[in-house]
Amino acid sequence: MVQRYAPLQLYYVFKSFFIMYAIQALIVLFMPLGLTAPIRYQILVLNGVVGAVLGWYLYKQWYHLDFSYDDLGFELRKGKSPPVTHEWKEFSQVSLVRDERGELVVRLHRDEGRVEIPASKLKLDPFPFRLEVMKLVAKTGS
Repeated sequence: MVQRYAPLQLYYVFKSFFIMYAIQALIVLFMPLGLTAPIRYQILVLNGVVGAVLGWYLYKQWYHLDFSYDDLGFELRKGKSPPVTHEWKEFSQVSLVRDERGELVVRLHRDEGRVEIPASKLKLDPFPFRLEVMKLVAKTGS
């Protein structure tokens, strides 16, 4: 059975909105005051709406995480980039580490390097998830 996790990450949604809103605010800031003064509040509302729509699009394109796995392997996609796909049998060890931002990731080790699954960002409980991944790696055997 395939398990799928694609949680909404509010920090990145807000970040995307703020990026789009700031770009629009800078454009309005450099417009002549005579054009913007009479409709100041309408521009503010319009910037908010457009910032929300474009921010959501930016979030889905760059930041949104989609993770799915089953007994054979997993797929991790960030935004619209190509998915990272691996089989559990490729890995020999599993560890739980804290990355440079303080978030917990499940690190899968193999001969050619390692692959990380961002458990905290996926809103998975990292400790039981690591144990589940250890069972999957052990079951497929490397």
